[in-house]
Amino acid sequence: MALMLVVLACFCITLPRPASGQLERWTLERTVTIGDAFDPETGLTRVAGVIVRGDRLLVAQPLEQRLRVFSLAGDFLGFIGRRGQGPGEFRRVSSMGLHDGRVWVDDPELRRHQFFDAEGRFVSSARIRGHPTLPASRELYVQGILADGSMLVRNTLSADELAQSPPPPDAVFLFGPDGLQRDTVAMIVGRSDVVAVRGSGWTMVSSIPVSYRSWLTVAPDGSGFVVVHRTGATSAPPHTFRVIRFDARADTAWARDIQYDPIPVPEAWRSRHVERQVRDIVEEPTFPEGRVRPQLESAYGTLEFFPPVQGVLAGLDGLTWLRLRTGVDSFEWEVLDESGRAIARVDPPQGGMRWADAESLWFVERDELGISYLVRYVIRRP
Repeated sequence: MALMLVVLACFCITLPRPASGQLERWTLERTVTIGDAFDPETGLTRVAGVIVRGDRLLVAQPLEQRLRVFSLAGDFLGFIGRRGQGPGEFRRVSSMGLHDGRVWVDDPELRRHQFFDAEGRFVSSARIRGHPTLPASRELYVQGILADGSMLVRNTLSADELAQSPPPPDAVFLFGPDGLQRDTVAMIVGRSDVVAVRGSGWTMVSSIPVSYRSWLTVAPDGSGFVVVHRTGATSAPPHTFRVIRFDARADTAWARDIQYDPIPVPEAWRSRHVERQVRDIVEEPTFPEGRVRPQLESAYGTLEFFPPVQGVLAGLDGLTWLRLRTGVDSFEWEVLDESGRAIARVDPPQGGMRWADAESLWFVERDELGISYLVRYVIRRP
């Protein structure tokens, strides 16, 4: 299968971005806000994922090793799970999705994923058995469960590996329902946002807000997944990035090379971010500014152009959502249909998209104090 996927992916169509007048302009109406900084039930910590299951909203809370459950109107309904390693318990909450009418939640620390029914009751669990070629010391992350029960799994790199130049590729494996590895279906490549700052007797891993690493997103019902390869531009336009959509059998559904105009990184932008990171880092006396600043300036100095894609999400309805950079500090969402054709653009709210279906979107937004809220937007089409 891997060889066939590579061959199919090579026959791509290069698509210039259509003029704005050729695409529909969708608008978003803010309808529901969930979260309360002073309520232990509705107050949200870091949100790892969101699932809409019937009339319920499930929110993964990895810092608490459990899920919060709300109605779609925002009413708090309860919790799923707690810290532990028994049935229905978690050592770590990672990704989640829908399969065969149930909700699954991945626990990479225990190398298992658990299934829950519509009422949030534990049903069963399954484990990843690994493979002799995979280092036993690394955690395996289930990124998605496809229609036949096969699993998309990543054996993710450490921060030290991502800080290498260039960082090694990160494979996406296909495991069968029996938990055994079958194939490699994609590679995550490109420069990461992780940088190692080294001093005399110490090393600190930091990150810069620009990455050319590939994106992977899986439709929540396992109907397919999307890989976006966003190799860095090294000159003025034209340039392209590649989007590949795979179906529920992990076969290539379509592949597109999309043209874009590279946006240069201004010196003022670099300086602003260097100053911010230096200020945060040197609060610790272990990290002297005289060593930290030159290394951060060197890392930022290699950034010539911004990556074209700042986010991607595979929707429940077969659509692909791409968050495109349109300026130094401006973005918009472009919507691709089931064949990869651009059909609409959307002005983005603040925050990151966590769920998309035919009618609505759920975003994680933060207030001026950094407190997280979930916001539902209804899509308004012309």
